Amino acid sequence: MLVLEWNQPKITLSDIDTYLRGYLGDNYDGVSVDGSKMSVLTYEVLTPDQEDSIRNWFYSVNDTPATVRLQTPIDREGKPMFVRSMTTTNWHYSSHALDFYTAKHGSLYNRDCDGFTVEDTTDVSDAVLKFYDEAGNELVQNYEEDDEMFQARLTANCTKTCMWWEKTRDYDIAGAHFYVESKPMGRAYLWVLAAPNIPKAWGGRVDFMGRGMNLQMMHPETAHTFFAESCARISYDPVNHSGTIGAEVLHAPGEQIGIQIIYIIYEG
Repeated sequence: MLVLEWNQPKITLSDIDTYLRGYLGDNYDGVSVDGSKMSVLTYEVLTPDQEDSIRNWFYSVNDTPATVRLQTPIDREGKPMFVRSMTTTNWHYSSHALDFYTAKHGSLYNRDCDGFTVEDTTDVSDAVLKFYDEAGNELVQNYEEDDEMFQARLTANCTKTCMWWEKTRDYDIAGAHFYVESKPMGRAYLWVLAAPNIPKAWGGRVDFMGRGMNLQMMHPETAHTFFAESCARISYDPVNHSGTIGAEVLHAPGEQIGIQIIYIIYEG
C-alpha cells in the first residue's frame, strides 16, 4: 500500500481518484485519508515504477498549498447524512443459501434453479461435505461400499461434519443467517472458519464465528443472524484455496442435525 503526505493539498480527492482509476485500472480500490496521510488502496501490490510515477504526479500537481473542501451529503432539511460504505463500487448484494444434515451422506443442497422439481436441478459444485470420526480420521466412501453401507458407517462413527464452500471469484462477506431444523438430542456446536483447509500455524482456520455456537440453545425454525459493521474481502485462490469458508459442527455420533446457512455477500 502506497502512503502519501496529505498536507494542505490544492487538488481534490476527486482529481486524485480520476487519475488513479485511469492509471491503475482494475487494480485500483480507492484512497483512504487519515489526517495528513493518504493511502492508495490496490488489490495487487504496486511495482516500484508505479509508486514512483504516482508520487511524481502527486507532488508535481500538489506543490502549492490550498484547502480541500469535501462536500457532505445533506437531507431535505439540510442536516448532514452519514452513509456507510459496505463494499466496492458497482458490486451488488447477494446471498447464498446452503443446507445439509450432519452425519448424512448426500444431504448437501446447493443448486441452481434451472429445473422443475427439487432434484431436477444442477448442483453448483462449489461446496462439499466432509465427515470425521472422534479420532480425526476422515470418513470417505470406499469403492466397495454402496450408499447404504457408507451411511451405516457414518451413523456409527461420525462425530464431526464440515461443510466447506468456495466461490471461484473474489467477494466481500458481511455476515450470515443460521437455521436449525430441530433441537439436537446431544450436545452440538457450530463454528465458521475462513481457510479451514490451511493449518492455523500457517495463517489458516481464522474464526469468523469462534468458540462454538451451542445448537441446543438455538430455537428451531428461527433465524440467528450475524452481521458485521464492515465487510471482509475473500479472494479466490485456485492454488491454496484460502478463500474457502468452512461451517464445522461437532455432534453426538451419527446424529443428523438439519442446518441451513445463508451467507450474506457482495460481488461484482
